[in-house]
Amino acid sequence: MQITATSPHASRARSPRLAGRVVGVAIGLAIGLPMGLGSAPALAAQADRNQPVKVQADKKVTKYQEGTSVYTGDVVIDQGSLHATGQRATLYLEDGELVRAVLEGRPATFRERDEEGNWVEGEALQADYRTAEGTVVLTDEAWLKRSGDEIRSDRITYDLATEVVEAGEEGGKSRVEMTLQPRNKEGGNGGD
Repeated sequence: MQITATSPHASRARSPRLAGRVVGVAIGLAIGLPMGLGSAPALAAQADRNQPVKVQADKKVTKYQEGTSVYTGDVVIDQGSLHATGQRATLYLEDGELVRAVLEGRPATFRERDEEGNWVEGEALQADYRTAEGTVVLTDEAWLKRSGDEIRSDRITYDLATEVVEAGEEGGKSRVEMTLQPRNKEGGNGGD
């Protein structure tokens, strides 16, 4: 797994642990989509995928001919330990298959436990999951945290196939901020 910071002021990060945490974010913000990702956070999140998805919103509009379902107004999505909130969730379907899910809010948030029992938390003004590309893009005030490790940027992209996380933007419009907590010798962490 590789983490790449594209801000000209940030260096390549050396923590595959934090990149693995993004898997939980990807799954959480994908609004209950089944994915076998083969990492610790994914395993717990995968167990959550076997739970029913509960969606609450002030309004839901499904346009069958367009293949969209839009939930608006204090959207709350729960599945297992996953709890996600936003002002709007839009699901795009083609031939009955989900091809894209977008969660928006001020901010859109999520929280989910990984298999180690740690909370994986994140937020952004928009989270965009595209199944064909296998990517999750968090944009505008994006933030991820697990076990005290944090990454902040205006844009965080996670490629599920290559397990590459990119944070920042070309041209250095924003900076990438990372906080990595020290780990003890037994492999535990100094966080949650």
